[in-house]
Amino acid sequence: HELLALQLCILLLEKPTDDSVETVCAFITECGATLSDVSPQALNSIFERLRSILHEGAIDKRVQYMIEGLYAKRKDSFVTHPGVIPQLDLVEADDQVTHELSLDDPLDLEESLDYFSFDPSYEENEKAFVQLRREMLGESESELGSEDDDAGEESHEEQAGGGE
Repeated sequence: HELLALQLCILLLEKPTDDSVETVCAFITECGATLSDVSPQALNSIFERLRSILHEGAIDKRVQYMIEGLYAKRKDSFVTHPGVIPQLDLVEADDQVTHELSLDDPLDLEESLDYFSFDPSYEENEKAFVQLRREMLGESESELGSEDDDAGEESHEEQAGGGE
């Protein structure tokens, strides 16, 4: 799953511009901790490319400082940007599904999703989704009660507004 992240960085750094280097710096800041765990050699090659860009001096000073700041974050092991925030680590490793993607893979656009399609069984599907969410997140009825009440108020407002 790190393959796509690395391909993206390599693509952006092939012909470096201020914007592409800035994008890579922001991207590595966010996912650098995970990449250093999963694929340290590949991350080293990205940093070597950034170092050569820095030595070429063909980019703006601001972006050069961003690269230097990224090296400092790397030295601190990306401590301020963990790979997975503990509050969001809800799914056990055995239950996780990883989608393997590559920039070279054919793309299925699924253009049918760009258009609204009426769902005649919306209410039943919504109830099934709420139940599934409860099971997956381990939420109780009382935790979801306030959210369901908010949704109910919205539907009452829509019905009241629709009669005018």
